[in-house]
Amino acid sequence: MIMNTVKALQSSAIVLAIVFVASSASHSRIGFDKYHNHKEMTQYLIEITEEFPNISSLYSIGNSVLKRELWAVKLTTATELLGVPNIKIVGNIHGNEPVGREIILHLIQYLLDNNSKNEAIKNLLQTTVIHLLPSMNPDGFEMSRPLPCPNDGMHFSGSRNNANTYDLNRNFPDKFNPHTNPLQPETKAMIEWLKSVPFVMSLSLHGGALVANFPYDGSPDSSSNFNYDSKDWESLTPDDDVFRFLAKQYADLHPTMHNGLSCEEDYLKFKDGITNGAAWYQIIGSMQDYNYVWHGCMEITLEMSCCKYPPATLLEPHWKDHLKPLLTWMRQAQRGIKGIVTNRITGNPIPNAMVSLTDRENYVNTTVNGEYWKILLSGVYKLRVKAIGYHEKIVRVKVPEIPKDQDPQPQLVNIQLEPTKKRTIGDSSSTVSDNDHYNTYWVLDGDRHGATDRLVTAADMDVVLLDTGRPLDDVKKSSVDKHLLSEVDAEVEDDNENDDYSDRNGKIYDIIRLQSMQPPLPVQSSSSRYGNHFPSHVTSVVTMLCLLPFSYFVVHVLS
Repeated sequence: MIMNTVKALQSSAIVLAIVFVASSASHSRIGFDKYHNHKEMTQYLIEITEEFPNISSLYSIGNSVLKRELWAVKLTTATELLGVPNIKIVGNIHGNEPVGREIILHLIQYLLDNNSKNEAIKNLLQTTVIHLLPSMNPDGFEMSRPLPCPNDGMHFSGSRNNANTYDLNRNFPDKFNPHTNPLQPETKAMIEWLKSVPFVMSLSLHGGALVANFPYDGSPDSSSNFNYDSKDWESLTPDDDVFRFLAKQYADLHPTMHNGLSCEEDYLKFKDGITNGAAWYQIIGSMQDYNYVWHGCMEITLEMSCCKYPPATLLEPHWKDHLKPLLTWMRQAQRGIKGIVTNRITGNPIPNAMVSLTDRENYVNTTVNGEYWKILLSGVYKLRVKAIGYHEKIVRVKVPEIPKDQDPQPQLVNIQLEPTKKRTIGDSSSTVSDNDHYNTYWVLDGDRHGATDRLVTAADMDVVLLDTGRPLDDVKKSSVDKHLLSEVDAEVEDDNENDDYSDRNGKIYDIIRLQSMQPPLPVQSSSSRYGNHFPSHVTSVVTMLCLLPFSYFVVHVLS
C-alpha cells in the first residue's frame, strides 16, 4: 500500500515536472502572428536566456532617448574564448523597418533550440561568439505601425528616426565628411559596444528594398543632397573583394535577392542583388562605414523586404527566405586568417599592434590579448604587423581555396615581434634606449618576494625598482646612474650623503642594478595562453639572483 502510494506520488511529480518544463518552455517561445513591442521583447529575451543559461546571456549596451534598454543576447558554447571571433547582427536601426527585429528574435530561438540537434549549429556556437541586438531604435518602433504596402517599399506610418528625430544611420562619425549632429544615446551606445568587443563582422538589418549593400556609403563628394539615381560610380574600400564576396554569397542564397529585381517598376535594379552603398546613394554618417573605418569590422547593410513594415502575415515567409543566408554568413567569421601577436623575448601579447596587408591601407588592431582576425579570400598575401616599441614584420601568408561543400577554417598565423630600443615610457614595462642594450624599468608594488615573478620575466633589465614602502638608508649615489633613474620620472633627493630614491608621486624604491643581461632568461608558462600570462614562481629575489650568470651582480639589496 505504502509502496503504491509512493509510486503514485513519484508519477505525479514526474508529470508535474514535465508539465512545468513544457509550460516554462512555451513561455519563452514566440510565433509569427505579431510584431513584439518592447515590453514583450524584453520578457521573451529574459525567459529564453534563463532557459539556456549555459549558452546564452542577456545584457544591455545602453539606453534609448526614452530610457528603453538596448538589449543584446550573447550566444556561444566556446569554453576558451581566446582567438574566438565575435560577430553581431543589429536590427531596427530605423523604427519603421522592423522585419529584421523579428527575424533576430526568431534567430535566437532557432540557434538555442538546435544547438543539441544540429551539428552545423553546434559547431557554429563552439567556434563563434554571436551577439544579437534586435532593436537599436526601440523608441522609433513604438511610434510606428504597419500599413497596406505596395511593392515600392515606401509606405509606412510612424518614425524612421529616434525620439529626438535623428536618423541613427546618419549619426555616426564619418570618414569623408565630419558632421555636426550631436551623437544620440543609441549611437553612443553602439560606439562604446564596438570599443569594448572586437567585432570581426556585422550585419545591419533594414527594410524597403531587397539588396545586400556594402561600404562605402560615403565618398569625398558626399553631401546631404542625396541623388537616388547616381548609380554610375562606386566608392570602394581596400577590402572590396571581401565585401563583394560576402554580399553576393548572401544574395545568392536568398530565393529572390540574387535576381536583382527592384521593388518598384522602372526603378534601379541591382546586378546580382548587391550594391556599393555610394553607388546606390551617398550618405554621411552611416553605421556600416563607421564599423569598418574605425574598428575594422566588416559590416554589410541588408535590405530584407520590399515593404518597410509589412503585415505580420509576411514575417514567416521572410524568415524562411533569410535563414540559410544568415547561417552561412555567420560561418564566414572563420574565413581568412587569425592569430596572436606577441613579444619575441617575453612571449607576452602585444595589444594595439596594427595588422594589415602591404597592398591595403586599412588595418585592424590587436586586442588586449594580442588577438587579430582578418577575413580574406583565397590567395597569397603579405601581412604587415607593427607596434610601438617593436620592429615591423612582414610575413607571406597563403590562404587556400575552400571547397563549396566545406565550411571555412581560418589559417593560424601567430606573429612574434622583436623589441626595439625606442623609448616607450609610461607604464611598468617601459623601455628606454641606452646605446648597446635595453634598460627596462619596472615599478612594482609589494616586497621582493612578491616581485620575483615579474623580475624573472624581465630578464633583460638593467634597473629594477622595487616598491618597499619605506625610506632607504644606505643607497649611495654610485648605486645607480642618475640619468637612468630620471628616465622613469624618478628623482634623487640630495638632502644628505645617503640618497632616497623616489618617484614624483613620493614612493620610495629599493634600487637593484643588474648588468645588461644577454640573452634574456627563458620565460615560459605551461598554463599560458599564447604567452598571455606571467609564469608562476614561488622563489625569492635572492634565489632568482643566484640563478643569474656570474657576470651579473647586485649593487645593493636591502636585508
